[in-house]
Amino acid sequence: MEGRRVAQAEAAKMKKRGRSWGWIAGAAVAGLLTGGILGFGLYANGYESVFPGVTVGEEALGGLTREEAGAVLSSEALLGDSVTVTADGETLGTFTPAQLGASIDKEGLEDAAWSVGREEGVSGWVKNGLTMAKGMLGAKTELEAPVAYDQDVLRRTAASLAEGFDRAPQAASYELSREGLYATKGVDGRALNQSGLAEALAQGSASGAVEAPWDVIAAESLDMTALAGQLEAEASPARYDIEQGKVVDGQVGVKIDPAAASFALDAAAPGERIQLPAEIVYPEMTAQELEAVLFRDVLSTTTTNVSGTSVRKGNVKLAGQAVNGTVLNHGDVFDYNKVVGKRTKERGFGEAATYVNGETVNTVGGGICQVSSTIYLATLLANLEIVERYNHRFYPGYITLGMDATVSWGGPEFRFKNNTGYPIRIDVSYANSKLTVTVVGTKVNDNYVKMTYDLISSSGYETEYVETEDLPYGTQKQKQNGYKGYDVVTYRNVYDKDGNLLSHTQEARSKYSNRNQIMLVGTAGAPSTPVGGAGDGGGAGTPAPPQNDSGLPIAPAPQEEPTLPPETEMPAWLNPPAQQQ
Repeated sequence: MEGRRVAQAEAAKMKKRGRSWGWIAGAAVAGLLTGGILGFGLYANGYESVFPGVTVGEEALGGLTREEAGAVLSSEALLGDSVTVTADGETLGTFTPAQLGASIDKEGLEDAAWSVGREEGVSGWVKNGLTMAKGMLGAKTELEAPVAYDQDVLRRTAASLAEGFDRAPQAASYELSREGLYATKGVDGRALNQSGLAEALAQGSASGAVEAPWDVIAAESLDMTALAGQLEAEASPARYDIEQGKVVDGQVGVKIDPAAASFALDAAAPGERIQLPAEIVYPEMTAQELEAVLFRDVLSTTTTNVSGTSVRKGNVKLAGQAVNGTVLNHGDVFDYNKVVGKRTKERGFGEAATYVNGETVNTVGGGICQVSSTIYLATLLANLEIVERYNHRFYPGYITLGMDATVSWGGPEFRFKNNTGYPIRIDVSYANSKLTVTVVGTKVNDNYVKMTYDLISSSGYETEYVETEDLPYGTQKQKQNGYKGYDVVTYRNVYDKDGNLLSHTQEARSKYSNRNQIMLVGTAGAPSTPVGGAGDGGGAGTPAPPQNDSGLPIAPAPQEEPTLPPETEMPAWLNPPAQQQ
């Protein structure tokens, strides 16, 4: 290694000289820095513009006068970019910050920008110089532009967007028509979260987009199990609504497999209408079709003569009014006691003759059996189904043998069923001591009915004489009239329009009891010895009938035998009905 050897003393001297130069250089740099700082401090404290490096957002304010900086701070650019609001994949709108009610504290921000590098005091003087130096060397003093939003504007904006976005849920529905059973799948609704949107808008977005929060409102779905239970029914035709007084549509027969129907609806898109798998049976007749033939034809009519007291006739008239206009749909059962109701004086019924335990007594409602009997014969001639009927104990005489129907509150009952396939109406009228019952409905053919009977047997009655001191001697009075007994079988005969017999069936067997006539014989004022001599009393225990002046018995007054009406009845449209006795 080549070099120059330096003496130790010289080396030490050189070392000392180096140290001196170091101090001198350091002092020089320090002087320069101090001078620079002093210079920058002097410069900064006399600077009449915004310090270099001061920025607000992307706006550089350095070197601008206060007035110039204020103009820059007035720019809407400082509020930020426009923001686009979206929700559920839809664009709801684009808004500038100003449209959202955004604003900046311009004066406060101007003060903040002007305050940079303008601290007071000695230390502030130095700091101001350093701030100036840094700014000149490229350092930035970034000031935030605090944006404030008018909350009322944000709320109104959110509410306006919600009007266009919100959607009420559409519940699933079904429709049963002639084409089949259809269902429409429900569509969920949605609702903008307005408060959440207002908050998101106030916070802004660097990307210029805000996703508005929103909620799903679930649509009501169809419960197929419940729907199956609701719709499942047997098909029934249109019917007459008695309460509404008009024809209404019948019932559609439906059978649904809930699992299969649910699967089909689940696979559908929201709002889509699909046909559900179901077995459907439609009514054979619509309301319109039934309306065209409703109560079109007279099925039968029957008239009976009403005799007896005015009270009995009043009872017949009142019971007839209760029945008049009664409508029965196909399959309905007419119940006489239910339709007429309990016979009471409060309802206007009076006391008239009635059979009770084989005797004739006055009871409230006496005579109403003539109404049930006349209806019974009319229903037979209309070829209706008889459900329950009983004959009187004694033949009543005002109607054909075997064609009567006795009733009493609590039983016996009279009931029949409408089996025509159409509604029927029972019209009852009373005038001039005549009771007329007409069955109105819809004829499906020109068949008609004749009722006949076979008299199996009959039995007469005897006259019983009973002495009484309540009558003068030599007089007599009938206490009880006599009735003959009959055993009768009735037949329903159905003919076609040409008179050909279609059917001959036994309708009923009616057994009427006989009843003896009872005559009261007066004994008041009788002579001690009978005119006819001792022993003419007719035997022990048997009172003798009264005698005339010649000693001959007075024969009881002849009793009129009930007249038997004709044994057949023809429908009104073929032959006027015979008058019943």
